[in-house]
Amino acid sequence: MTDNFEFTDKLKKNLFIMMGIGLLGLVYVFLLYPENSHARLWSNILANTYYFTGIGLFGMFAVAAGTLAYGGWHILVKRIFLSLSGFLRVGGFILAAIVVLGLLNVHTLYDGVKHIIHEPVVTPNHTTKVIFFAPVFWVSRVFVYAFLWLGFSWYMNKFFARTDQTDPKVYKHSKLLAAAFIVMFALTESAASWDLIMSMDPHWYSTLFGWYNFASYGCAAWAMTILLVIYLKSLGYLPKVNENHVHDLGKLLFGFSIFWTYLWFDQFMLQWFANIPEETSFWVKRFGHGYFKFTIFLALIVNFLFPLIFLIKRGNKRNFKIVGFGSALLIFGHYVDFFNYTFVEPNWNKVAVEEAREAKEHALNKSETVVLYAQAAEKKEEVAGVTDATPVVENREAVATEVKKTEGESKGEAIEGEKTDGEEEAPVLNYASINIGEVLVFIGFLGAFLFAFFNNLAKHPITPESDPYLKECEKLTVTYS
Repeated sequence: MTDNFEFTDKLKKNLFIMMGIGLLGLVYVFLLYPENSHARLWSNILANTYYFTGIGLFGMFAVAAGTLAYGGWHILVKRIFLSLSGFLRVGGFILAAIVVLGLLNVHTLYDGVKHIIHEPVVTPNHTTKVIFFAPVFWVSRVFVYAFLWLGFSWYMNKFFARTDQTDPKVYKHSKLLAAAFIVMFALTESAASWDLIMSMDPHWYSTLFGWYNFASYGCAAWAMTILLVIYLKSLGYLPKVNENHVHDLGKLLFGFSIFWTYLWFDQFMLQWFANIPEETSFWVKRFGHGYFKFTIFLALIVNFLFPLIFLIKRGNKRNFKIVGFGSALLIFGHYVDFFNYTFVEPNWNKVAVEEAREAKEHALNKSETVVLYAQAAEKKEEVAGVTDATPVVENREAVATEVKKTEGESKGEAIEGEKTDGEEEAPVLNYASINIGEVLVFIGFLGAFLFAFFNNLAKHPITPESDPYLKECEKLTVTYS
């Protein structure tokens, strides 16, 4: 078997079929809820593009970090890491186009930012946001990220494929290139998470959001690498890669899963503990909606409990079937994680939400006299020494019934013993969910990502024979056996 990957017509055909399925998914979500400015469509495009772009970025980070750390274990899979970045050649520019189209009112993903820009400036914090999200400045930043990612992807793939890696000058240059990438990555990765994801709710912020994104698509990148290594070995490539190398990848996947969980808990616990409205609004919105409360804890269970229970065992990380299944599950789990960030804001049914808010205010106002009456009755009973509180309880029940009734009227729901006219169904408060449309779109983007990966992989030999650390990596065949 040659060391050059052959991108066969059959594989290309299968990936084109996957991309075709994705197009069908885009058409499907486009037809869903057109009254909501097709927000479901744009949420899918943003979530998938950002997710797979992050995986590609992390592939280059893995190479740069290993180079700076004088690592030798990863040399046999270095080309896999580098080839993950193939999607960056389109992903970064799709993200930039999404921002531009949002400012042109083609979609509503960033309507919150547009409201901030056009609202009267009332606080210094507001002034800072107006400057930060000035359209030219905002779009320019995103295009800078896209060009930097494209440039580093092209140059790093070309540089690490050179045949003179043992030359001292070339070796020194590899360290400088890796260091430059790490600096660029640290700045653009964090800033892109603010510009593209956090800005969907410009009033909410988290001081560790960049780290959180890094950990999430970092887990997905390790998982994707494991699956691709197993697939390539099944085709006869990577003959020197064995369970020891996959074991190392599994350890990194497990470690990053615990790191992600730490950041998840840190963000949740600190924002809940501080109870600052600008921070807690993220959780209030999602926990107030049953579907998103479910998906938040679904992501936590999949991305934390599975690695903790299954991948903590040494034997499981060396078992291709178990670690492969776990990798596929974690790729889905971290997609759900980004779903929770990108689908909530643009997919609210603004009419239904406003009606529900007004109905609740009306219910509270309408029940105010009853509440005061109950409080007065309590006070009167305390003074008279009366212990029978039945009238007070009845009044409290009346308050609860009135609030429930009024809210039910706003949602088209009936309380016990009553029916609404025509038995109208409650309006949907949020149009977002993970259904067949999201699955099809994800498959399409996965096909595009894999097409870019295999196309990149086929350009150079898979094994970097000239790498000075190759022999050290090959020793893993006997070190842990």
